[in-house]
Amino acid sequence: MKLVEFSVENYRSITAANKIKLKKYTVLVGKNNEGKSNLLSALNVSILAIDYFQSSFRRSQHSVRMSSFFRNKIYDWERDFPVQYQENNNSSDSVFKLTFKLNDNELSDFQKETGLSCNQYIPITIKMKKDNYIELDIPKKGSSAYKEKSIEICGFISEHINFNYIGAIRTEKIALDTLNRVINDELLKLDRNAEYREAMNKIDELKQEVLDEISNYLLEPMKVFLPNLKSIKMENEKYHRRSYFSRRSDVKILLDDGVLTSIEHKGDGIKSLVTLSILKERNKTSGSSLIAIEEPESHLHPGAIHNLVDVIHGISDNNQVIISTHNPLFVQRNDVMSNIMIDNGKACAAVNIKEIRDVLGIWPSDNLKNSRFVLVVEGESDKKILLKILPALSEKIGKALKNNMLAIKVLGGASNLVHDLADLQYSMCEYVVLLDNDKAGDDAIKKAKAKNLLKNEQLRKTICRGMNESEIEDCIKPAIYVGELEKTNSINIEKNKKFRNNKNKWSKRMGEVFSDQGANWDDEIESKTKNYIADIIFQKAECSDISDILIEEKSGFLEGLVLAIENMLRNDCSK
Repeated sequence: MKLVEFSVENYRSITAANKIKLKKYTVLVGKNNEGKSNLLSALNVSILAIDYFQSSFRRSQHSVRMSSFFRNKIYDWERDFPVQYQENNNSSDSVFKLTFKLNDNELSDFQKETGLSCNQYIPITIKMKKDNYIELDIPKKGSSAYKEKSIEICGFISEHINFNYIGAIRTEKIALDTLNRVINDELLKLDRNAEYREAMNKIDELKQEVLDEISNYLLEPMKVFLPNLKSIKMENEKYHRRSYFSRRSDVKILLDDGVLTSIEHKGDGIKSLVTLSILKERNKTSGSSLIAIEEPESHLHPGAIHNLVDVIHGISDNNQVIISTHNPLFVQRNDVMSNIMIDNGKACAAVNIKEIRDVLGIWPSDNLKNSRFVLVVEGESDKKILLKILPALSEKIGKALKNNMLAIKVLGGASNLVHDLADLQYSMCEYVVLLDNDKAGDDAIKKAKAKNLLKNEQLRKTICRGMNESEIEDCIKPAIYVGELEKTNSINIEKNKKFRNNKNKWSKRMGEVFSDQGANWDDEIESKTKNYIADIIFQKAECSDISDILIEEKSGFLEGLVLAIENMLRNDCSK
C-alpha cells in the first residue's frame, strides 16, 4: 500500500496544499516558517486519526467527539486552525485528504475482509471541527457501502501501512520515545510467535534476542557516524500492548565508544542517527511503510550530513519516505518533481532547480546545482544518455547519482568549459569532464589546462575507433532511432553513403544527409534531433543489457569514463 496523494486545508500556516503527489522519496523544501513542518505534522494527524477512528468509533458513527485525541494535543482547534480564519463562521474545519493505492495482493485481501470491490484507490477525507468533533468520509463514487464500512476500511489501512513520524524538535524525551516506537515496531513481530503466546515466561528472553539482533545489525551503519563505537547494547525494561496513545515497552540503549554510556546522555544528533539507522537497517515486515522526517539534518555536524543523505536514500529503498529540509543536499536533482515547494502557505511540485533555489534563498554560486562530485558534459542530450547508461555500467556510479553525490552538469557548448570549471573549483567540487572529440573540444581543453583548471586524469573524450572526430551519438546503434527520424523528416538516412562515412562525426554526417536531400539542418535542428535520440534511450524501460544500445567497437571511451568517475569517488572518500 502506498500513500499517493495528500492535501491539506486550514491547518496552522497551510491554507491550501492541494493534491500533493507523493512518490517513493518526496522532499519538502522552503524557507523558515513557510509550513514544511506543518505539512508533515498534518500528515501525522491524518494517519493517527485513521488509526484512532478504527479502534475507538462505534459502528455506523462517522462524526464523534474524540476527547482523548484532543486531550493528547494531537489536534487542538484553537492552536491548529489558522488564527486569521477563526472568526469566520463559514470556514471552521481543518480538512485533510489522503488517497491510498493498493497492490494486487492487497486488493484481494481488501475484498475478503470488507466484502467490497475496489479499483486500487481508497480516498479518505478527515475534518477536524471547532467543537472537537472529528468527521471521516470515504468519498468513493457510486457506493454508499464504503461509508457504512468506514471502520473496517480504516482498520484495513491501519493494518497494512506502518507510519513513523520523526519531528524536528528532538528533546531527550521525544528522541527516546521515537527510538522506542521504532524499536517496538520491530518487536511487534513477536506477537505472531506461537512460542511467545504459549509461554509468557519467555517474553523477556525472546525480546532480548530481537534487541541483540537489532544491536548487531545497527553497529556497522552507526560506525559511519561514530568511528570509535565498539558496541551497542539494548536491554528490555517493560512491556505494553501496541497503542499510539500510550507508551509501549521501554528499551534501555547503551553505546560503548570507549565509555559505556546510556543514549540518554548523548546529544540529540546521535539519538536521531540511531533512529534513522534502525529504520534503514531493520528487516522488512509485512505491509507497507511510510516514514515522515522533519529536518533530518537537525543537530548534526555538517560533516555528517553527506552520510545522512545516503542513509535516508537507503531507507527509501524499502519504505515510502517524505522529509522536510532546508538543506540543498537532500534536493532530488535528477527527479525535480519529487521536490514539493512550500511558500506562502501553499504547496506545489517543483518544475525546475531554479524554482527550488529561489524558494530556499540560495544564490547561484551556492552548491545546489553542483553536487559534491560532478560529471561535466557538453549538451543536454549527453546528460540524458549518460543518466541511462552509466548506472548500467557501474553500480557505484548509479548509487552516487541516486544519492545526489554525483550530478551531471551541462556546459551548453565546449566554449563554456573554463568559466564553469572555475565555478566548480570555487564551490569546492570534484569533477570529471567528458568532451566531444573535435576541434571545439580540443580548443576548450587547451584553455582550461592553461588556467590549471583541468588535469589529464579529470579528462575523457568521446574517441571512437577509426574516426577522425566523434561524439557520443557515434557509439549509439542507429537502429534505435533511424526509423523514426526517417519517418519524421521524410529523408533516407541508413542507406545514405554520407551517413555511413565513419571518418566524420555524427552531427556532420547527419547534416550532410539532410542537406543532400534538400532538408534544412542548423544548430536548432541538430539539438532537437540529438535530444530526440536521447529521449528514446532514456525512456527505455530496462537498460541492464547495454549491448542493445551501444556499438561495442566505438564505445571504449565509456569504460575509461567509468574508471575516471569511480576513481574520483574513491579518492575523495579516502581523504
